[in-house]
Amino acid sequence: MPPVVFRSMFNRVLSVLAWLLLAGVAVTTALSPGAFPALRGVPVGAAGIAALVWVTLWAPYVRVDDDGIRVANIFLEHTIPWAALIHVDTQYSLTLHTPRKRIRATAAPAPGQLTAFRATRAEKRRLGKLGTTGVRPGDLPGTDSGSAAELVRDRWETLKVAGRIEAGIADATPVTTHARPIEIAAFALGTAALIAAILMV
Repeated sequence: MPPVVFRSMFNRVLSVLAWLLLAGVAVTTALSPGAFPALRGVPVGAAGIAALVWVTLWAPYVRVDDDGIRVANIFLEHTIPWAALIHVDTQYSLTLHTPRKRIRATAAPAPGQLTAFRATRAEKRRLGKLGTTGVRPGDLPGTDSGSAAELVRDRWETLKVAGRIEAGIADATPVTTHARPIEIAAFALGTAALIAAILMV
């Protein structure tokens, strides 16, 4: 089956709105030459914030394919083979449990209290009929954690039924973690630009 990549739609919309706002502020400042000496740091600061928005909101994702799950958080990327996965949880965010560690996905946070309150009993019953035990608000359809968890669980179950996941070797199956150098560099540059902007004002 083809790979599927999940990114938070809320985070993407928020990122675009933030970038549009920052671009408007930067352009307005640049077109106001009389006030520019006092606001010369504004475009630099806007660029720094834009970089931080990309790193923290846009760049994280969860990728599901036949080999396993890749969880790309802000600074680290984790690769979890299916044989290492023992449990999928959504209490605070999509959380993948392996024998040695729990990996939370920044791209798939659980819903807030308002969304949880608005969740209907019918939705919870429907998830229970689908075999999802211990249903949490984070499991509900349409939430970031629920949508990502559904992708993971559906592929996991399909591969298990097809006999493509070897059972009983979770302890011996390595989970790999490595840094995301582009995101780390962007965060460092964005932070530096924001500090420089503050010092320039």
